[in-house]
Amino acid sequence: MDLINFKFFLENDSNPFILFSNQGKIKYLNTSAELLMGACQPKDIFKIALTHAPKTFGSQKTALNLSFNSFEFYGINVLYDNEEYIGIQLYNKPMAKIDESNLLEGYTSTNINILIQANIELFNITYKGKLKLLTDYDIPKFQIHQNNFSLLLRNIFTQFEESKALEVLIKIKLGERVVVKNERYSIIVIQLKANEREDSTDRDVELLAHKNHINIHFKKYEIILEIPAIKK
Repeated sequence: MDLINFKFFLENDSNPFILFSNQGKIKYLNTSAELLMGACQPKDIFKIALTHAPKTFGSQKTALNLSFNSFEFYGINVLYDNEEYIGIQLYNKPMAKIDESNLLEGYTSTNINILIQANIELFNITYKGKLKLLTDYDIPKFQIHQNNFSLLLRNIFTQFEESKALEVLIKIKLGERVVVKNERYSIIVIQLKANEREDSTDRDVELLAHKNHINIHFKKYEIILEIPAIKK
């Protein structure tokens, strides 16, 4: 057993693992945790580790829902065997799986950037604030129901009508795939952030998103969409 490189397995685990000093300084993090650090502050994870640490040396698993932007977890494991270091592993929520036989009915190959820009132009006709778009123009075309998706976007944009500034970020989600009819596809993330958001229509927006097989996450001033980049 001494000859086995356990660090290799830990480094390539899809679940984030972070090792902290007792002062909250990061001493080690695996590849998945490096991706997570782009969506949260280390001090937030350290605080969670201390809150759920076992009372004596050892490990303690806790089931809880955690969300950092588009990263979602269903539980954690906190471990320590001395007073100098404490480790935490976060368990990813199961990968989405879509098997509906009529999934692509009404779907067409779409350039997501062009579709979103068209909806932004419509929104800007009446929007009085400042809108900033940050996107990856190398995102390839994928299958989407253009009319349904545009309806979803219009309902989302309406929630930000009173905000003074709105930022829209479009990117490919790293380190995670969605399974559709036993095929794995990338996930496109659309993040909308502002200083104000009207949340009274959240339930209606959520239903529209799920109708399009899109995961949606609501925060006080933010909405995040996760779209399966399905290709025929």
